[in-house]
Amino acid sequence: MATNPWISQTVRSEQNLYEDLVIESLQFYGQDIYYLPREVVNEDKIFLDDVPSHFSDAYKIEVYVENTEGFAGEGDMFAKFGIELRDQATFVLARRRWKSLIGDKLDTYNFRPREGDLIYLPLSKSIFEIHKVETETPFYQLSQLPTFRLQCELFEYNDEDFDTEILDIDTIEDTAAYQYKISMASPETATATATTTIDAEGRVTTIDLSYQGMGYQTPPIITIQENGGSISKFGNSSLHNQLGRGYEGNYTTTSPSGFVELFTYMNAFPSTGTQQAFFLSGGGDSDELNNMMWGVNDDGYLCYTEGASTLRVVTSVLFSTGTWNHIMISVVGKTLSIYYNGFLKESQDNSGRSVDYNLIGDAGYSIGAVAARAVNGVTWGAMDGYIDEFRIMRGDFNVLLGNTGEDRLGSESLVVPSQEFVSDSNTELLLHMNATTATATTSIESGSIDGIVIDTAGVYYNSPPTITIEPPYTTANYERGQVITQNHVTYSMLGEVGRWSDSDNVLYLMHVGADDGEYHTFSTNTAIVSDTASYAPSLIEEIQQIQASSQAKYFDDFESDFLDFSESNPFGDIS
Repeated sequence: MATNPWISQTVRSEQNLYEDLVIESLQFYGQDIYYLPREVVNEDKIFLDDVPSHFSDAYKIEVYVENTEGFAGEGDMFAKFGIELRDQATFVLARRRWKSLIGDKLDTYNFRPREGDLIYLPLSKSIFEIHKVETETPFYQLSQLPTFRLQCELFEYNDEDFDTEILDIDTIEDTAAYQYKISMASPETATATATTTIDAEGRVTTIDLSYQGMGYQTPPIITIQENGGSISKFGNSSLHNQLGRGYEGNYTTTSPSGFVELFTYMNAFPSTGTQQAFFLSGGGDSDELNNMMWGVNDDGYLCYTEGASTLRVVTSVLFSTGTWNHIMISVVGKTLSIYYNGFLKESQDNSGRSVDYNLIGDAGYSIGAVAARAVNGVTWGAMDGYIDEFRIMRGDFNVLLGNTGEDRLGSESLVVPSQEFVSDSNTELLLHMNATTATATTSIESGSIDGIVIDTAGVYYNSPPTITIEPPYTTANYERGQVITQNHVTYSMLGEVGRWSDSDNVLYLMHVGADDGEYHTFSTNTAIVSDTASYAPSLIEEIQQIQASSQAKYFDDFESDFLDFSESNPFGDIS
């Protein structure tokens, strides 16, 4: 007999009513769970497996738990490698609710739940893995299939990545993932240090690394202490030293090369047939004939005597009265150079001399009234005027200034003052003779400094300058979930930040691997970099936190209670 043609199970209104009742029953008797779709990261095309799966979404939906008397399955078992939990559960959920809350939000496989996806049950704080999706139970009630039955087993964690932003779910990584515990060096302990040495002229000759540092990604900036010293000066900070009095000084060494500079102000030139002295220098205790006297004659020209020669007049240098003039005399071997107000006026190459000039000798120097005397048959009187910023230095001034002396004596560099100084001699008006600061650059290899090159040696340091090297990083925080990298020559280590302890600079990493697919580990020295922080490791530990067959929670307490060997061996004594 055929079915009654007047009664049909395919009435849409009745099907909708039935489905509404099912949904209402699930919402009334069910539990809220989170559905976690599995995201394939690196599928094995041979075994069709994806060990490093990623779970980044969690959708809340109601389900009915069919297990009314506890979870099914084999339960808790003591196996060869420890405790195993083989709990199973069956969850029932409505198709229509699945489609609206989850399916429509998935790009692929959105027509039904998938095997391998996860369900988090807040009631027991357990995560289950879907092993089978039953699509025909109950079987076509009112010619319709309104539900899915999900047959699940307790999930066994295998280093999957959870980033659902639901704390109870994501903390599975903290308690079960294989992690690296890395102690980071503080910026202070990772910063390189160095020391310097200087020569007799105060130039930096070497920079020696005391500690190469660690964690540098780019060559750091190296700063050498600014040079606050200067070459010897005379006249303190005033231009009011009239030469009715004078000064004398001594040298501990002599030099065939050297230079003298001074500012002069003359009220009037000497009377006819005479000359006035600026300063006396050179010679020696037993060689006074080599003294050099410098001054001005009655026509206003610069003049000098040296050795047994007669008075020499430098007609290219004509002084003016009532104004300040700058003179610099440079001697290098047998070459005598004279600068006036910053410009080279004379350069005498006297290579035919039997001996070098003796501008600087151990007899010292005299300036002012004490310099006026007869030298080599020429009589010198005291100058009617002033002298200030008198300086003497041994050595080639171009070499001392890094071969820039000529360039720094031009009209744009040297400013001859028109009034008294009010500051110390280390002033911009004498910049061409001031102390200069050394500079250097660094190079790195594997995160450490492997070389320092002195670019400019500086000059006139009174003591070895201190070195400051830029730290490899500053204090910052890694953030949970960030991807970090540690770059090496042929590969890079990658990992995810699980936790960062800023009190002791300890970083916990999980899901660690190398981008070349081979096994590598982290190294000290090279920086571990994220979007917000960069530190160099000082101690690396691998922490195995995965229990054998762990099902996403610890069983230490359970196992210790289950087996108690303190009194006797529950499996019998071995004799």
